[in-house]
Amino acid sequence: MTNKRSKKEVRMMSPTLHAYSLIFLVLISLTHLPLSSPSPSSSSWSSSLRKLSQDLTSIHFIGDLHADVSCAKQWVEKTNLVNLTSTPYEWIGNPTTDALVFLGDYVDKGSNSASVLKFVRELQETFPNNVVTMLGNHDFFLILDTALSFSETNPHPLGHPFYDYAYSFMHPEEYIESEWTMDREGDEELLGEILLALSYIYDRNMQGSVHLCAPNCTTGQQDLFDIVPPFDQNVTLKERAVERLNLWRLEYARGLYESGLLQWMTKQPIVAIVGDALVVHGGVSDRVMDYVQAVARQQQPQQQQQQEQGMNVVDVLHAMTNVVFHRFFQKELEKVSGANQIEARLTGGYVLELIMDMLQHRGYFDRITGCSEVNQVLGKLDSSAGLNRVVVGHTPHDYATELCNGKLLASDSSLSRSFRAHGNMYCPLRKSLVEGFHNKSGGGGDGRMSTCSKVHDEQCEGSISRITRASPKEAWPKGMQRFQFHELQSMASSTTTSDGGSMDTAKDENIMVDDTDEL
Repeated sequence: MTNKRSKKEVRMMSPTLHAYSLIFLVLISLTHLPLSSPSPSSSSWSSSLRKLSQDLTSIHFIGDLHADVSCAKQWVEKTNLVNLTSTPYEWIGNPTTDALVFLGDYVDKGSNSASVLKFVRELQETFPNNVVTMLGNHDFFLILDTALSFSETNPHPLGHPFYDYAYSFMHPEEYIESEWTMDREGDEELLGEILLALSYIYDRNMQGSVHLCAPNCTTGQQDLFDIVPPFDQNVTLKERAVERLNLWRLEYARGLYESGLLQWMTKQPIVAIVGDALVVHGGVSDRVMDYVQAVARQQQPQQQQQQEQGMNVVDVLHAMTNVVFHRFFQKELEKVSGANQIEARLTGGYVLELIMDMLQHRGYFDRITGCSEVNQVLGKLDSSAGLNRVVVGHTPHDYATELCNGKLLASDSSLSRSFRAHGNMYCPLRKSLVEGFHNKSGGGGDGRMSTCSKVHDEQCEGSISRITRASPKEAWPKGMQRFQFHELQSMASSTTTSDGGSMDTAKDENIMVDDTDEL
């Protein structure tokens, strides 16, 4: 049975809204500033945003997985593209015409981020001609928190690390589930106390003002261990919990680095073209497109003087985001020998602002202006790219949804079971911790039900999408097919046809949703 979430429970104001207000102000004014053109010539840039072959006839899109590795594997199995029981994995779809695209946000909110990252990396590296793994905003934040060194003299580029937040990012159970942290006496006891303290602040709606930042709190941060029982009254317990949490963080960062997952994440695309779709986690805003167009226009006279082929808008979009991002981390990671050692910052050409906007944009879901923005963005991209739609994740729905007369696919269908049950809150997930929590919590106090009293369903929910055409010579159709989990159970024993067989084709929906404040 689906565990329905109220908007009050799940749709919460982004904890990073204030931290990024300056970035958004900068973006709004981009087209009014002198342009700092990308320095490399067009010949030295990677050639295109396009990923995979143009001969594809079937593309599956899977939305935000948020640390639920079990459902991630089950959804992939249901596509009938990959045999996960073989070692190594075996591609059983058509190697020339079938593709699988993940929309990012592999991490956070649940407790199996590391496992999801390992899984999607194995798929992408094993089948590079068939699998695309986009980067999400949570993945990007994890890169910053793990790769960069930050201190009072060289602070975190976005104020403070995201694992400081008391919700929405690094679930404390992630550390002990990752297999990167040492087993120590008292791990589960301390973790249980931290989860109880978090439940305390959730029940009192304090999560937006309290952090898990000790002993490195920055100005304006209020630390959970200073104000929430039992830590506020038990100095010894507080010191043990703070020490253990910071050990977990150090070991987790080291595990990401030494496993190669950090390096792999820095090579994944921010924005791409697959089939006839512009694929990006959040969206490409109209104001970003205006800026990219202006830079492309500025480049053309320089290229004509140098007798180079002119760069189009698609090339510039790629160069100002993917290329700069990939080159920065390739260069800086070669200089270091571990996590949290990069002292340099992504600067110049508004690259950080552009990436942040594209990973977090939600303007497409504005009831009044959303579809107009989708149309404007598609119209400003080069007609030679053959784009007819935008595919995004980031903004959660109960099911994948087509909007704007088929020009927008919202693929984030809340696939993570912990997110469906608890939203952005770090509630107990491990069975022993759930039992201990219920034995100790006694509800939310004053007869209220605790925020973390729910138990997530075992069944995977949500939906994934697929677009098909009969042959590479035909145009991609307007509509997507959308599959819920139970509709795919017979897939392994049935023949998948281009018209979807017995599976329902998703109806175009023009109703926008009020999910724009969900991180």
